[in-house]
Amino acid sequence: MLVLDHDFRVLDANDAARQVFADVDLAGQPVTKLLDNVELTEMLECTCADQTCPPEVQFTYNHHIYRARCELCATGGSDYDYIGLTLQDVTQLARLNRARREMVANISHELRAPISAIRLLHDTINRPGTGKKQRFSILRKIGRQLDNLQRIIDDMHDLSMIESGQAIMRLVATPVNPLVDEALEHMEEQIRRRKLRVRVRTTDTLFALVDETQIARVLANLVDNAVKFTPKRGQVQITFQVYPEDDEFVQGCICDSGPGIPFEERERIFERFYQLDQARRIGRGSGLGLSIAKHIITAHNGQIWVEDSPLGGACICFTLMNATPQADKGKDQPFDDFDQAGS
Repeated sequence: MLVLDHDFRVLDANDAARQVFADVDLAGQPVTKLLDNVELTEMLECTCADQTCPPEVQFTYNHHIYRARCELCATGGSDYDYIGLTLQDVTQLARLNRARREMVANISHELRAPISAIRLLHDTINRPGTGKKQRFSILRKIGRQLDNLQRIIDDMHDLSMIESGQAIMRLVATPVNPLVDEALEHMEEQIRRRKLRVRVRTTDTLFALVDETQIARVLANLVDNAVKFTPKRGQVQITFQVYPEDDEFVQGCICDSGPGIPFEERERIFERFYQLDQARRIGRGSGLGLSIAKHIITAHNGQIWVEDSPLGGACICFTLMNATPQADKGKDQPFDDFDQAGS
């Protein structure tokens, strides 16, 4: 709240306003110069002239978005003695609105592709002269597109359950190596076909406190992304070790030699349906995998983030609670390195 005189100079301000303008001496400061916003100035002038004007204006100051309203205040018989100007910080609300709009747009984008494909296939199968063999082929393609739609719906449902805390996490001390083996087994055909070299660096004695099914899902998603975004004959590296900054946690990193993720987008890739540029959008998915991964890791009391890859591409790292047996926990544990090369 700011109190202004007839020349729009600050007479007084409450504590919240002083925090907003912490680096400014507000006394006597013209608010039109302080905020330098044409719409705000017009609203003040219009209000003082008793003309019809917008009830509020929105502007940006110091990387925050504010909603401003003003009212004339009188203590005697004059038209007004001072102006009351209120500023409401709506930064978070604006971000949520933007995220909602982007999510709706991205959901529409993700659903449009399989629906358009099904429509086209439907028209083709009903075209006169379509043979029996071609019809069976088209039906298989329709089935694949329906699988894509089902995956999007299932992922949205699962993410909603995880976010609301309704998905129960059964945390058990689990060896890391079998989780990595399972994730790689699912991608074996793609690794072979793309002739990728996969290097795994773990140790047999490393355990994490996890819900095995949920963490297997995280690893499957991250390995799938790494393989998908790595060019032919490229490299993928999976590393698990005791977290260097806190031995109460285990750190996993999945790195690739693909195009990488720009620094300014590294926080947003964990948002629902967030779309990267075309370089990191080879192939199709539901657009929810990384968002689901983040919520699963958070539910495990861990963190997930993006680093520069030692292979030149992207490197997604996360932490899990360390459940290594006490007898092995303090030991110096060298990596068991092995390579899996696509033939």
